[in-house]
Amino acid sequence: MTSEQRLAFTTFRAAVAPLRLRVKPDPEGFPIAPGRYGQLEWHDAGQVAIQSQTMQMLAKLLKIPGVRRYQIGDHEVRLLLAVDRVHDSPALGAIARLLRVRTRRVLSERQKLTLLHGRRLFQGVALEAEQ
Repeated sequence: MTSEQRLAFTTFRAAVAPLRLRVKPDPEGFPIAPGRYGQLEWHDAGQVAIQSQTMQMLAKLLKIPGVRRYQIGDHEVRLLLAVDRVHDSPALGAIARLLRVRTRRVLSERQKLTLLHGRRLFQGVALEAEQ
């Protein structure tokens, strides 16, 4: 991983950290947050790119304040959102919901215990409660 890619990952993760988006590298090694109807990508140090191949999303995405057109083709759209506007406005959250970007799961304490000890721990608790 080059220094430019490391910088891109740290910048992108910092921008999307409050939303708990799942970030992974694209084939070139730069960060993306994939979703059902498109993806969020790192564009440069000051901007996040919104990529979608669903043209029906264009009108909805352009209604969000701060989003501007970058490239619009016959079958795909690329829009930009300034990163400095991300923390003070809910724009990135609205975009992530529209594109159905995948989020990282946060486990509850019960789920963590189930993963660590298996279901036997809770089966014993259920039997004691019935008696």
